[in-house]
Amino acid sequence: MKKQKKVLIIVSVIILLIAVGGGVYFLFFNKKSNEEVMIPEVKVMNKIEGYEYTLDDRDTEVFKEKFEELKELLESESFEEEDYVSLVSELFIIDLYTIDNKISKYDVGGLEYIYEPARDSFKSMAMDSIYKTVINNIDKKREQSLPIVKSTTISEITPSTYEMPDESEMDSYDVNISWAYETSLGYDNEGTITLIKNNNRIDVVSFNPRS
Repeated sequence: MKKQKKVLIIVSVIILLIAVGGGVYFLFFNKKSNEEVMIPEVKVMNKIEGYEYTLDDRDTEVFKEKFEELKELLESESFEEEDYVSLVSELFIIDLYTIDNKISKYDVGGLEYIYEPARDSFKSMAMDSIYKTVINNIDKKREQSLPIVKSTTISEITPSTYEMPDESEMDSYDVNISWAYETSLGYDNEGTITLIKNNNRIDVVSFNPRS
Protein backbone atom coordinates (compact mmCIF):
# COMPACT_ATOMS: atom_id res chain seq x y z
CA MET A 1 0.00 0.00 0.00
CA LYS A 2 2.85 2.37 0.88
CA LYS A 3 4.46 1.64 -2.49
CA GLN A 4 1.21 2.36 -4.34
CA LYS A 5 0.78 5.60 -2.37
CA LYS A 6 4.33 6.65 -3.25
CA VAL A 7 3.71 5.99 -6.97
CA LEU A 8 0.47 7.96 -6.79
CA ILE A 9 2.26 10.94 -5.25
CA ILE A 10 4.98 10.86 -7.92
CA VAL A 11 2.39 10.73 -10.73
CA SER A 12 0.51 13.62 -9.16
CA VAL A 13 3.69 15.71 -8.97
CA ILE A 14 4.49 14.98 -12.65
CA ILE A 15 0.99 16.01 -13.73
CA LEU A 16 1.30 19.21 -11.69
CA LEU A 17 4.66 20.06 -13.28
CA ILE A 18 3.25 19.48 -16.77
CA ALA A 19 0.28 21.72 -16.01
CA VAL A 20 2.50 24.48 -14.62
CA GLY A 21 4.91 24.14 -17.53
CA GLY A 22 2.06 24.44 -20.02
CA GLY A 23 0.75 27.51 -18.22
CA VAL A 24 4.18 29.16 -18.32
CA TYR A 25 4.51 28.42 -22.05
CA PHE A 26 1.16 29.97 -22.95
CA LEU A 27 1.77 32.93 -20.66
CA PHE A 28 5.24 33.86 -21.83
CA PHE A 29 5.87 32.21 -25.21
CA ASN A 30 2.48 32.12 -26.91
CA LYS A 31 1.44 35.77 -26.70
CA LYS A 32 1.55 36.32 -30.46
CA SER A 33 -0.69 33.38 -31.32
CA ASN A 34 -3.13 34.34 -28.57
CA GLU A 35 -3.43 37.88 -29.91
CA GLU A 36 -3.86 36.59 -33.45
CA VAL A 37 -6.67 34.30 -32.31
CA MET A 38 -8.41 37.36 -30.87
CA ILE A 39 -8.91 38.81 -34.38
CA PRO A 40 -12.65 38.35 -35.12
CA GLU A 41 -13.75 36.95 -38.45
CA VAL A 42 -15.06 39.56 -40.87
CA LYS A 43 -18.34 39.13 -42.71
CA VAL A 44 -17.89 38.36 -46.43
CA MET A 45 -20.33 40.43 -48.48
CA ASN A 46 -19.30 39.27 -51.95
CA LYS A 47 -16.75 37.05 -53.66
CA ILE A 48 -15.40 36.20 -57.09
CA GLU A 49 -15.79 32.48 -57.75
CA GLY A 50 -12.65 30.68 -58.86
CA TYR A 51 -10.28 33.44 -57.76
CA GLU A 52 -10.53 33.54 -53.93
CA TYR A 53 -11.14 37.31 -53.89
CA THR A 54 -13.59 38.59 -51.29
CA LEU A 55 -15.35 41.81 -50.31
CA ASP A 56 -15.77 42.23 -46.55
CA ASP A 57 -18.25 44.29 -44.58
CA ARG A 58 -15.48 46.54 -43.25
CA ASP A 59 -14.00 47.41 -46.68
CA THR A 60 -14.13 51.05 -47.77
CA GLU A 61 -16.24 52.46 -50.60
CA VAL A 62 -13.09 52.95 -52.71
CA PHE A 63 -12.19 49.28 -52.27
CA LYS A 64 -15.78 48.22 -52.99
CA GLU A 65 -15.85 50.14 -56.27
CA LYS A 66 -12.61 48.54 -57.49
CA PHE A 67 -13.77 45.10 -56.33
CA GLU A 68 -17.00 45.40 -58.30
CA GLU A 69 -14.97 46.41 -61.36
CA LEU A 70 -12.76 43.34 -60.93
CA LYS A 71 -15.74 41.03 -60.46
CA GLU A 72 -17.41 42.35 -63.59
CA LEU A 73 -14.16 42.00 -65.53
CA LEU A 74 -13.40 38.42 -64.47
CA GLU A 75 -16.99 37.28 -65.04
CA SER A 76 -17.02 38.64 -68.60
CA GLU A 77 -16.38 36.36 -71.58
CA SER A 78 -13.09 38.08 -72.44
CA PHE A 79 -10.96 40.90 -71.09
CA GLU A 80 -7.61 42.63 -71.46
CA GLU A 81 -5.03 41.11 -69.13
CA GLU A 82 -3.56 44.51 -68.31
CA ASP A 83 -6.96 45.60 -66.97
CA TYR A 84 -6.84 42.63 -64.61
CA VAL A 85 -3.27 43.55 -63.57
CA SER A 86 -4.31 47.15 -62.95
CA LEU A 87 -7.27 46.30 -60.71
CA VAL A 88 -5.35 43.73 -58.64
CA SER A 89 -2.59 46.30 -58.08
CA GLU A 90 -5.08 48.93 -56.92
CA LEU A 91 -7.00 46.57 -54.63
CA PHE A 92 -3.75 45.32 -53.11
CA ILE A 93 -2.61 48.86 -52.27
CA ILE A 94 -6.02 50.00 -50.97
CA ASP A 95 -6.34 47.01 -48.66
CA LEU A 96 -2.71 47.06 -47.48
CA TYR A 97 -2.52 50.77 -46.67
CA THR A 98 -6.06 51.24 -45.37
CA ILE A 99 -5.09 50.30 -41.82
CA ASP A 100 -7.82 52.16 -39.94
CA ASN A 101 -10.25 49.23 -40.40
CA LYS A 102 -7.76 46.59 -39.21
CA ILE A 103 -7.93 45.09 -35.70
CA SER A 104 -4.22 44.87 -34.88
CA LYS A 105 -0.75 44.58 -36.42
CA TYR A 106 -1.49 40.90 -37.13
CA ASP A 107 -4.45 41.86 -39.31
CA VAL A 108 -2.46 42.66 -42.47
CA GLY A 109 -4.41 43.70 -45.57
CA GLY A 110 -3.89 42.70 -49.19
CA LEU A 111 -2.75 39.13 -48.52
CA GLU A 112 -5.29 37.48 -50.84
CA TYR A 113 -3.69 39.27 -53.80
CA ILE A 114 -0.21 37.89 -53.05
CA TYR A 115 1.30 34.71 -54.47
CA GLU A 116 0.30 32.11 -51.87
CA PRO A 117 3.82 30.74 -51.02
CA ALA A 118 4.97 34.31 -50.28
CA ARG A 119 2.07 35.39 -48.03
CA ASP A 120 3.58 34.44 -44.67
CA SER A 121 6.88 36.21 -45.32
CA PHE A 122 5.10 39.29 -46.64
CA LYS A 123 2.83 39.37 -43.59
CA SER A 124 5.86 39.20 -41.28
CA MET A 125 7.55 42.07 -43.11
CA ALA A 126 4.40 44.20 -42.95
CA MET A 127 4.00 43.50 -39.23
CA ASP A 128 7.58 44.66 -38.66
CA SER A 129 7.16 47.83 -40.72
CA ILE A 130 3.94 49.66 -41.64
CA TYR A 131 1.77 47.69 -39.15
CA LYS A 132 4.33 47.69 -36.33
CA THR A 133 2.75 50.45 -34.24
CA VAL A 134 -0.91 49.53 -34.80
CA ILE A 135 -2.73 49.42 -31.46
CA ASN A 136 -5.06 46.48 -30.84
CA ASN A 137 -8.69 47.50 -31.36
CA ILE A 138 -10.47 44.35 -30.22
CA ASP A 139 -12.39 46.44 -27.66
CA LYS A 140 -13.24 49.08 -30.33
CA LYS A 141 -11.83 51.88 -28.16
CA ARG A 142 -8.72 52.71 -30.21
CA GLU A 143 -8.10 56.43 -30.70
CA GLN A 144 -4.99 56.03 -32.86
CA SER A 145 -4.90 57.86 -36.22
CA LEU A 146 -4.33 55.34 -39.03
CA PRO A 147 -4.31 55.72 -42.82
CA ILE A 148 -7.25 55.31 -45.20
CA VAL A 149 -6.51 55.21 -48.95
CA LYS A 150 -8.88 57.44 -50.92
CA SER A 151 -7.51 57.04 -54.47
CA THR A 152 -4.93 55.21 -56.59
CA THR A 153 -3.17 56.14 -59.84
CA ILE A 154 -1.25 53.79 -62.15
CA SER A 155 1.31 55.57 -64.29
CA GLU A 156 2.87 52.63 -66.13
CA ILE A 157 2.43 48.88 -66.69
CA THR A 158 5.43 47.11 -68.23
CA PRO A 159 5.42 43.44 -69.36
CA SER A 160 8.50 41.61 -68.12
CA THR A 161 9.76 38.28 -66.74
CA TYR A 162 10.28 37.38 -63.09
CA GLU A 163 12.81 34.89 -61.73
CA MET A 164 11.26 32.59 -59.15
CA PRO A 165 13.18 31.14 -56.16
CA ASP A 166 13.81 27.93 -58.14
CA GLU A 167 15.41 30.10 -60.88
CA SER A 168 12.57 29.44 -63.33
CA GLU A 169 11.14 32.46 -65.15
CA MET A 170 7.49 33.49 -65.35
CA ASP A 171 5.71 36.12 -67.41
CA SER A 172 5.16 39.18 -65.24
CA TYR A 173 4.19 42.85 -65.14
CA ASP A 174 5.87 45.75 -63.35
CA VAL A 175 3.32 48.33 -62.22
CA ASN A 176 4.22 51.85 -61.11
CA ILE A 177 1.49 53.07 -58.79
CA SER A 178 0.84 55.99 -56.47
CA TRP A 179 -1.92 56.58 -53.94
CA ALA A 180 -3.42 59.32 -51.78
CA TYR A 181 -4.89 59.23 -48.27
CA GLU A 182 -7.88 60.89 -46.66
CA THR A 183 -5.36 62.32 -44.17
CA SER A 184 -1.60 62.41 -44.71
CA LEU A 185 0.17 60.62 -41.85
CA GLY A 186 3.60 60.09 -43.40
CA TYR A 187 3.03 56.63 -44.88
CA ASP A 188 4.35 55.48 -48.29
CA ASN A 189 2.53 56.96 -51.26
CA GLU A 190 4.08 55.33 -54.31
CA GLY A 191 5.89 52.17 -55.37
CA THR A 192 6.41 49.39 -57.91
CA ILE A 193 4.48 46.13 -57.81
CA THR A 194 5.57 43.01 -59.71
CA LEU A 195 2.82 40.55 -60.59
CA ILE A 196 3.00 37.13 -62.26
CA LYS A 197 0.60 34.99 -64.27
CA ASN A 198 -0.26 32.09 -61.96
CA ASN A 199 -2.68 29.74 -63.74
CA ASN A 200 -5.89 31.78 -64.06
CA ARG A 201 -4.78 34.38 -61.47
CA ILE A 202 -2.57 37.42 -61.47
CA ASP A 203 -0.57 37.42 -58.21
CA VAL A 204 1.69 39.97 -56.50
CA VAL A 205 5.21 38.56 -56.00
CA SER A 206 7.18 41.71 -55.18
CA PHE A 207 6.43 45.18 -53.83
CA ASN A 208 8.89 48.07 -53.46
CA PRO A 209 7.23 51.05 -51.74
CA ARG A 210 8.52 54.62 -51.78
CA SER A 211 7.54 57.73 -49.84
